[in-house]
Amino acid sequence: MTPKPRPREPLINTPQLDAAQFGQVSPTAWRISGKTMTIDEYIEHQRQGVNSTDLRVLGKFTGRLFDKLKESNAGEHPGLSEAVCLIVQVLESPSVQRAKDPLPTWLAEVGFAAGYLLKRFDLIPDHVAELGLADDALILQRVIERNKSELDRSLDAENGINAS
Repeated sequence: MTPKPRPREPLINTPQLDAAQFGQVSPTAWRISGKTMTIDEYIEHQRQGVNSTDLRVLGKFTGRLFDKLKESNAGEHPGLSEAVCLIVQVLESPSVQRAKDPLPTWLAEVGFAAGYLLKRFDLIPDHVAELGLADDALILQRVIERNKSELDRSLDAENGINAS
């Protein structure tokens, strides 16, 4: 006797559906592999797997990050192009070449965001029309928002600007 396949729970549920159906999930929460977590919790968990070698490798793939924007519906996600440009600027900076483990939080999160954008099959697979890059845009923009002061300070130092 062949067992009936169990319905699969989607990797990511829209917050509106969760809240409307169950009244228990925050609008800022995602359901990932059966767990409910905020985008910040997801970023914090994922950054732990990023090290200095990963950052240097990602620095070699900055052209691929730009290619992804060209081949996708990036224009439908306001701020995504700017976020990718900022992430690339950091990955190409000397601070990445000098980085040592354990990485500062902001660099680990930049590495996670870049790696996430390069994945074709993430929380919302990139080939899904109109939605494929929504999660990528949210991750990149949230990483930048969380680390704005460190990013600004690092890029200003790289450009020889005295941040007084």
